[in-house]
Amino acid sequence: MVWTPEAALEFGREHVMVWNRHDLKEIALLYAPDVELVSPFAEEITDSSTLKGREAVVRYFGAALDRYPDLRFELVDVLYCVDTVTLYFRSIGGRMVAEVLTVNPGEPISRVQAHYTCTPPSARDV
Repeated sequence: MVWTPEAALEFGREHVMVWNRHDLKEIALLYAPDVELVSPFAEEITDSSTLKGREAVVRYFGAALDRYPDLRFELVDVLYCVDTVTLYFRSIGGRMVAEVLTVNPGEPISRVQAHYTCTPPSARDV
């Protein structure tokens, strides 16, 4: 099964809602047991930019939520492909993030590639 625009948009909205509730048990269910996460931000918290397995990823998420208790995601756009969905959103301090999620409709996420803007929010506000 491949993504449709409607299904990808619904997935993106639900994903952000789950995250914004800060419930680690609920967040964990979004990810496959063998998920791989690649993020330069993860390295700031875990000393590694690549995490493998749900347990490692959820430990990172828990540490990030502890560090940023006011974390909120604001969904800006959703892009879709055959087996990936890209969520484009605002995060901590207005930082723009694009997460490329390898995921099939109705299944947990198997891979995350988090991309962060290179410019600070003040430089983008023209």
